[in-house]
Amino acid sequence: MDREKPMRIVIQTPFRGPGNLPAIYATPEAQGEIQGYVEFDSSEDIKGRNIDLYFRTKSQARWTRHYGEATVVYRNKDVLQTQKWDFDLPHTQSGLIAAGKSQFEFKVTLDTHTPSSIKGKRGWLSYRLRATLRRSFPKRNIEVVQDVWTFSSSLPAPGPSHLPDEPTEFSGVWEERLPYLLSYPNKSIYLGQVLPLTIKFGPFLKTSGHVGQELAILDAVIKLKQYTRLWHRRDVKTETKEILEIPLNDGWPVGPYGIERTIDIPIPPAPSLSCTTYTRTVRKTHKLKLIMHVHTNTTTAKQARELRIEMDIHLTGPRPPNDLPPEELPPYSLQWEGDDEGDNSD
Repeated sequence: MDREKPMRIVIQTPFRGPGNLPAIYATPEAQGEIQGYVEFDSSEDIKGRNIDLYFRTKSQARWTRHYGEATVVYRNKDVLQTQKWDFDLPHTQSGLIAAGKSQFEFKVTLDTHTPSSIKGKRGWLSYRLRATLRRSFPKRNIEVVQDVWTFSSSLPAPGPSHLPDEPTEFSGVWEERLPYLLSYPNKSIYLGQVLPLTIKFGPFLKTSGHVGQELAILDAVIKLKQYTRLWHRRDVKTETKEILEIPLNDGWPVGPYGIERTIDIPIPPAPSLSCTTYTRTVRKTHKLKLIMHVHTNTTTAKQARELRIEMDIHLTGPRPPNDLPPEELPPYSLQWEGDDEGDNSD
């Protein structure tokens, strides 16, 4: 407890999140709950009244624009959930709190589909508790604040037919010549998990002019991108970040039915990567991109063409520890460590 402050907020959880914050989990099976207590502890009588406790979930953004010599700062916020408590302290007389220790329990049940916490340089989504010991003038109120990191895997992907455990497939025909199919096991992808992505290319179509020829892959790369939209009624800021890049130049076996390969993609944890989030102020969306240069076994590498497939994906918070088996992560290149540092690459 802070020696200068006679109270503290204690969150009852065995889990820790980024910055060693107390962490809680919200899942499709169980709504997230923040439980704990406010403790008052003083060795002497002190002036004061009672304790107010306030909880809020807030989405907020802040960014600047430069117009000639003028700089404009845009700020916006949305309060998504609140709750309040009033705790009575024992008094020896009016306005004088008795020495001793008191504890006041509280519980917050988070809204269904509550978003995961986000920590960025320009966009945040935070869960905070603030306890205030009310005191009469000229004494100042005493305040203590406790943030909680929330991991939510209960957010459905947009669309009424979403089922989290359904496999996801992206299929099509490249330039009316080459059929492809990309798939992974579930609709939702958890931060920190290893995502098995299966890539299939069928034989060239009969109308392609390449019947009987084999696909040759000159080079390939998988990229994970994060797209941020920050909203203010007078401005909108968008940013693109490359989260990771996995080169796949080798290991494309050709069989009688085309090419099939499964790639393990290590999805980074928070706070390097944010969950897919839809609030008015802060929006985070994500894409997986497969970018290749291909030709046929009867043409040269100089004749290679670019093949590009983009997939919208839905990222949620991780499951609680021990809920999923540990995975051995393959090597990958993490392109950035923070949030809201944008680029405009492919």
